[in-house]
Amino acid sequence: MHKKIWIAALGVVAATSMVTACSSSGKSTGGSGPSSSNTAAGGSTSSTGGTIKIGVLADLTGPSASGFLTAEKGIKAFVDATNKAGGVNGQQLAYVMGDTTSTAPGALTAAQKLVQTDKVFAIVEVSAFSFGAEPFLLKQGIPEIGGGFDGPIWNDPKNTNLFDDAGITNYVDYPLAEGQFFKAQGVTKVASLGYSDSKSSSDSVKAFNKSSEVAGMTVVYTNGVPFGSTDMGAIALKIKGSGADGLFYSTVPNTAFALNAALRQLGVTLKVASLPTGYGGDLLESAPAVAAAQGDFFSTTGLPAEANTPATQKRAADLAAVGVTGPPTFAEQEAYLSMTAFADGLKASGANPSREKFMTTMSAVTDFDGDGLLAPEKINYRDYEPKQACFWYVKLSGSTFQNVQGSPYCAATVPMNG
Repeated sequence: MHKKIWIAALGVVAATSMVTACSSSGKSTGGSGPSSSNTAAGGSTSSTGGTIKIGVLADLTGPSASGFLTAEKGIKAFVDATNKAGGVNGQQLAYVMGDTTSTAPGALTAAQKLVQTDKVFAIVEVSAFSFGAEPFLLKQGIPEIGGGFDGPIWNDPKNTNLFDDAGITNYVDYPLAEGQFFKAQGVTKVASLGYSDSKSSSDSVKAFNKSSEVAGMTVVYTNGVPFGSTDMGAIALKIKGSGADGLFYSTVPNTAFALNAALRQLGVTLKVASLPTGYGGDLLESAPAVAAAQGDFFSTTGLPAEANTPATQKRAADLAAVGVTGPPTFAEQEAYLSMTAFADGLKASGANPSREKFMTTMSAVTDFDGDGLLAPEKINYRDYEPKQACFWYVKLSGSTFQNVQGSPYCAATVPMNG
């Protein structure tokens, strides 16, 4: 289980939003992959040799688009490579993009079109607002695969159509691995910053603080600010006065970058400043963002490109075929991983599975590793209280990300009240 931050908690803007200079310049076509008149309809796929159609819910317009616009690249990379290799069980894949407009009602409208008009077999979501569509999708019996970062719907066993591609995050536990990572970098005193108006952000700060204390460090400063805050002068002064040499962010990058700059102006040098989002080629394309993030550590969704394993090499090759030549963005990582989960489940379900058969097959999975992208983890889609959490880290040095020695950091999760 890779611990994630819910990035639509309390209706706030997606946490993958970058500073303006970091926004992706890519544009979605709003189209689909390979198509066929013999597409999936109702509760079953088309006949062998036909096409299985996937609906993609993504934030293509609105305030979250800067963090999710590149999602289609990850979808297309996987679909094109899979189809070129012969498809899944002899069937080709196609996709249709659905724009949530960065709202819960928009997600519902997009999902209704994908299901009722486009007749998709399943939904892949790369969105901070897909929770708006879940009651409809559950009622219609539509499988949904995604990153599980848009709210507590993914932690509810009643939502039997949901499958979290990186494992369910249980926020009542704290991960020992986070504290162990900071300790391994020589940190002795930690500070943490989250959002006071986001429960998931606040909870992740509490979990980190507990993990740090158990690892033998001292929590010398912690705070919560309104979502998206960038006025960090007063906080920087307090962190300097606290003597902290490690800083945990449960924020969007622009908040973190603003505090980074304020700390540098005060002459503060940290051994670790760790961000949950921001890794990817879109950051490297912005000189101001690269300057703001120098020396920062970033956690990633599964193995980063810099791990240079056969699995990341294949992902890189597939993405390069659709024009992505740098490290994958958060949205590209999530989209590609979700498609991997969908295709693995489809393959295991056999030819022409019904949606019910597909969901039954997925529910029995206990060892999904993203075809190597999540190694060494083994994901059980129905484990709502995972006993281990793994964290992959990279560090921005100059104009490149570097894989952190020792990654992934894997350790047990422990109940907060335990």
